[in-house]
Amino acid sequence: MEAWARWLPGWLDRRLPQPALVAPVTAPPTGEPSTEDAPTGTTVVHGFVRTEEGMPVADAVLTLVAPSGTRLDRVATLADGSYILSAPIGGSYLLAATARAYEPWSRRITVGRDPLVHDLTLGPQEAASPSHPA
Repeated sequence: MEAWARWLPGWLDRRLPQPALVAPVTAPPTGEPSTEDAPTGTTVVHGFVRTEEGMPVADAVLTLVAPSGTRLDRVATLADGSYILSAPIGGSYLLAATARAYEPWSRRITVGRDPLVHDLTLGPQEAASPSHPA
């Protein structure tokens, strides 16, 4: 690499974050729980919303909800039925979907360290049953 490509003005160098050296991960002493597999950091949930016939649902709205009830992310599906939601950290969440002419859908999902692919199928909205006289 050329010397000029590594040079930064002092005022800019002081404002940029300095990379930290990270020690290699080692196994914890026996008896302590391992956090190596614990999910951390932002990840995503993505997939497709389709009808029972396999057609994309372009007007679905998907919502990711934390166990506390806080809405974390909300998106509308694209024309091909695809969606992508951001999860702040791995864990258990509620994924809900709504769309005109389809029954509401919800499931408990578990997000890990890697992106979660979660396709879902929406069924047609059932017509309201006629009221019967008592």
